[in-house]
Amino acid sequence: MSKLFKGEIYVQDKEVVVPGQPLARGLKPGKNVYVDEDKVIRAKKIGLVSIKDDGEVNVVPLAGAYMPKEGDIVIGIVSKISGSTILVDIKAPYQGAIPIPRGRAAERVDIFKYDLKPGDVILAKVKSFDGSSSLLLTIDLEGLGKLEGGIVIEVQPAKVPRIIGKRQSMLNLLKEKTKSDIIIGNNGRIWVKAPSHKELTALEKAIREIEEESHVSGLSDRISSLLDRELG
Repeated sequence: MSKLFKGEIYVQDKEVVVPGQPLARGLKPGKNVYVDEDKVIRAKKIGLVSIKDDGEVNVVPLAGAYMPKEGDIVIGIVSKISGSTILVDIKAPYQGAIPIPRGRAAERVDIFKYDLKPGDVILAKVKSFDGSSSLLLTIDLEGLGKLEGGIVIEVQPAKVPRIIGKRQSMLNLLKEKTKSDIIIGNNGRIWVKAPSHKELTALEKAIREIEEESHVSGLSDRISSLLDRELG
């Protein structure tokens, strides 16, 4: 327990909380919280705690958000280079960090991979995540690093398995029909390099159809027909 704003705080700012969890007492209730009979502010939803400078306590919902897991392959966008660290937006509540190798460590990796700038799109692996604020990424493995050209399409992370399909059946269908390079990240980002605008448009329509109709049986046949119409 910590003291602040003449009240009590039971959680850390940006901590993930669950419904009913006590957050604070004696502070100002904001969004997605409620005050119980003992005047304790509690969370209404799963989300991130946000404690403002004026003492207002809010919960930012995480419904549909991507929560990193060690070993996940993600598509990130470089947001900032801070000293010897590359900060990366991976569509999660927390930014990923890639340490830039120095000294002897730099001799064991392809140091040119780290020549990145804000806005660059990269393919990375979640190396470690402590469940709160420390999210470490790596681009050292083969196939990881900057993705040249192409565009990024964002989908709900929960729909990623359906877009890939069993034994990558749906992904292979999309690739073969549109003759496109497609990389799908666990974080709900899809990198696409299509041969022309026509294939790109067809691919985007197909992805949105999968996302919206993922529960429907016979979806592969429907997507195949959609692509045939769009590309015919």
